Amino acid sequence: MNIVEKTGLSYGKVYRIFNGSIEKPTPNSLKQLAKALQLDYSYLFQKAGYIHKETKTSQTKTSLIPILSWDFCYLAFPFQEPLSAGLSDKHIPYHRNIKDGFAISVDSKHSLFPYFCSNDTLICEPHCPPKENDTVIFINTQTNQFNYGLYKKNKNNPYISSLHQQDTADIILNESLQDIILGTIISHMKS
Repeated sequence: MNIVEKTGLSYGKVYRIFNGSIEKPTPNSLKQLAKALQLDYSYLFQKAGYIHKETKTSQTKTSLIPILSWDFCYLAFPFQEPLSAGLSDKHIPYHRNIKDGFAISVDSKHSLFPYFCSNDTLICEPHCPPKENDTVIFINTQTNQFNYGLYKKNKNNPYISSLHQQDTADIILNESLQDIILGTIISHMKS
């Protein structure tokens, strides 16, 4: 098998990735390698430091955050009205107050194994601008589905690198007529 031909990456780049000379390969390089080697690319993203495993937060909480349904997010996105605890019958306590913060429970349709599995809870901040390498939920305008991605910048041009293996193209944010980010994932609680 010729990895260089299957990935489109140069021999030197493949060699440097495998011997550790490139500490944090680009998400696209990792996707191409995972596809060529038939590996779970989520594992490669974790090893490269793009996805961090988080532990459950402590039981000392100070605010209630509504747990929204995916259907509500599809209907209300982009959020025009403030999000409040009254939007949902279900709430989750969180240790700090987040402006319009919300939680969402991952269902089978929106899971991304092994990181975002069914019944995991994601705490999201919809109005805080994401920082480099933040994990975000965004709307894929071609499929009209919410996907997970990493917020990146290239020469101050922001883009999203999708975490979904079938989506290899980056989404350039400056080319969108409206913001496509539902929210930045600030906490991930495994079920």
